[in-house]
Amino acid sequence: MANVDQLEIEIIQPWSDILMKVKLPQMVVDAMLDITNQVLQDPDRENLSVRGDGIAQIAQTPNISHELMQNYKIEMRGGTVFHFFMDCIKQYIKTCLHQASTPFGKSFVDSVKNIEWLTDMRACWCNSQWTGEYIPLHIHSECSISTIMYLKVPEFLPSINPVGDDDGCITFLGGAPSGTALTHNLLKLKPIVGDFYIFPSHFYHTVYPFKTDGNFERRSVSFNSTFINKAELEKG
Repeated sequence: MANVDQLEIEIIQPWSDILMKVKLPQMVVDAMLDITNQVLQDPDRENLSVRGDGIAQIAQTPNISHELMQNYKIEMRGGTVFHFFMDCIKQYIKTCLHQASTPFGKSFVDSVKNIEWLTDMRACWCNSQWTGEYIPLHIHSECSISTIMYLKVPEFLPSINPVGDDDGCITFLGGAPSGTALTHNLLKLKPIVGDFYIFPSHFYHTVYPFKTDGNFERRSVSFNSTFINKAELEKG
């Protein structure tokens, strides 16, 4: 008789949303630091928080133009920062579609594996967050995919309640019901420079305030994206 740990097991979860973590190459981190420095130092920058877009309780959330990333050359596939991120989005799409496949839907896998996906970057902005600033629980609208990347992370002072240790963290709220023994609906992540997260735009998430021993910045960049099957687009 076979032991349970010797049985052939396959995990099937086509209903699961995916949070993908990418570790950015240092040249991409350096490029985005340069780009955001340019934006933050521009006296004519378009500040989304002042304009009223979004709900971030952050004073400086300047818009980042696509052209800045399209014109920034890097020695990687695609040749620019913009194309690097679009390649990441395409990989995320393929990963999600593979996840959605099942042993009973092999035709689905075959039908999507050779699709050419066209991606579109929507809004892109910098969150220059300082002591006491935060972002309430929210989702991103008018897109299908959202992202967050970390460029500067200061050393946070300890939380008042060390058990929680939420200060400076981002927390995602998933679709699992609360209080279940086998799943969790909350995921709390400490920001780390170079971490780049891609997730469905319907994921609720929030960013907690923090304190530092001085006046230090927590800097991140987010952008939204959509995608479409190129063949479907050409059909009209």
